[in-house]
Amino acid sequence: MAFPSIFIIFVIFVVLFQYHLRKNMRQENINREQFWNNEEKSLSTRRKEFHEDDYINPNLSKLSFPTVPSLNPGQTLHYQQVKNSLHELSSMDLMNFSNLTNTELRIRFGTANQTVISQNEANYNSFLKSLANYGHLMIEFEEINEAIVAFEECIRLGSDYSDHFITLAQLYLQKNQRYKVTDLIDKAESLKSLNRSIILKKLASF
Repeated sequence: MAFPSIFIIFVIFVVLFQYHLRKNMRQENINREQFWNNEEKSLSTRRKEFHEDDYINPNLSKLSFPTVPSLNPGQTLHYQQVKNSLHELSSMDLMNFSNLTNTELRIRFGTANQTVISQNEANYNSFLKSLANYGHLMIEFEEINEAIVAFEECIRLGSDYSDHFITLAQLYLQKNQRYKVTDLIDKAESLKSLNRSIILKKLASF
């Protein structure tokens, strides 16, 4: 009597397997069709105007650019170059659409705007790197409060660079502000980035 029972179970398993296989294939076909429909739609979308909230607006007024005594000529020149870079990049158009695919960007803004968006996103990343360079320079000059302001601005502007989060967490601990590390973890939780899990894993060690 055991053989028929096993056979029935086997038949049920095969039927369920085929059902789920067909279901998955149908879903894949739907997804594939939707993808190509979106691609076709994106390539025919006309140029659309950008809105004010599409731009990233850095706030350099938070930085005090402190006078640091006893710098040698090389350090003085480097400090000035970093400040010049920050001001120059902050005056450019900055955008961050890292959470959108190229197809989604074309549908939202039109194919003709893709080159502009790419340049503005490059400006954004260059600004973040320049701001972080300034923050690290302030650490080197032992201007910890200024460094904190710089890296907090990086996070406010949507950075998903792990260095920015980890360095800021280290600075908070240096100032005995562990509660701010908790706030930083909450901000990392809200990231829509491939780096999110890496950042959270590193912050968990603090």
